[in-house]
Amino acid sequence: MRASDEGGSSANAIGLDAEAIDGIARSLTLPRALIDANLRAGSALLGFAGQCVHAEAEFLAQLFRCRDLEQASTLHARFVAAMIGESGRELTELVAVARENVALFADAAETAQPPGPPSAA
Repeated sequence: MRASDEGGSSANAIGLDAEAIDGIARSLTLPRALIDANLRAGSALLGFAGQCVHAEAEFLAQLFRCRDLEQASTLHARFVAAMIGESGRELTELVAVARENVALFADAAETAQPPGPPSAA
């Protein structure tokens, strides 16, 4: 018995052949892609949420310094317009992340497929 068969790095050390290990690796490709996609989308959403909270804090600090209703109303209108614009830009970015995730899923699904039978050429 070789040292690698007793617990080394060979496929036989864990009782699986190379084809089985390759199959396991392929089967884990799609779940990893799903996790990556969720992290990418979540990161984008949380980044935007952080920007919104920061913008709202700045708005409230400025609102506190307003001396009359007209000034507060003007400040509020600017804030709402800015948030609408930011939301539109963020939506565009989220759509881009979604498209990248779809491509990631497609690649992972293709990789996860077992190899076909050899073609007779």
